[in-house]
Amino acid sequence: MTNALRHRDLEGGFALVEALASLVVVSMIGLMLMAGVTTGRRVWEHMDSREAVGETLDAAQTTLRDRLEQTFPQTLYDENPPYIDFRGTDQGVVFLADPPASRRPAPLRRYTLGLDTAGELVLTSTSDAEPADRAVGDRQVLLSGVRGLDVGYFGSGVAGRRWQSVWRDRTSLPEAIRVRLTFEPGDARQWPDLIVRPAATIDSACLLNTISHRCKGRA
Repeated sequence: MTNALRHRDLEGGFALVEALASLVVVSMIGLMLMAGVTTGRRVWEHMDSREAVGETLDAAQTTLRDRLEQTFPQTLYDENPPYIDFRGTDQGVVFLADPPASRRPAPLRRYTLGLDTAGELVLTSTSDAEPADRAVGDRQVLLSGVRGLDVGYFGSGVAGRRWQSVWRDRTSLPEAIRVRLTFEPGDARQWPDLIVRPAATIDSACLLNTISHRCKGRA
């Protein structure tokens, strides 16, 4: 075999090795790019999921804050002694408040905040101007997957001004209402204690009708 043929064979061998090496390098680069894209997609999906969870929690707190701040301290003078139409325990609260801004003007609504057996934090309401047997209720699920609800009420009691687990048959609303939630183990959601101060605590708008023992202009 001549030197020219040997040189040509060597060049062909080097060309094949270089081509294979190039393919390996390109394949590795492609795999790295694919891995980077996959990781980036997972990171973005995780961030989107966390953002959605945060928005859901914020929406629930905003709704509760808006309703509880507008709690109306309506006095029931046909009771002896008279007391505010508000019933609160550590497991839930029933109160009167204005409807949401989108539904005003409208009569007061009777709201009930509680946790159902399916682990849903629910806020229901009915118009206080309609008879109980004909009132159409609204049911709003604020959060799902809730393990526990603990509501507290701050104000004066037998032991002084402190947080209490029950507030009912009182002459005024509590000074503050605290809503505390717990989630199932492994649930990464965080619910900061929601503490709301009602805008009004005394029914100063009541003009008592001494005959009916009700506030004038109220049913």
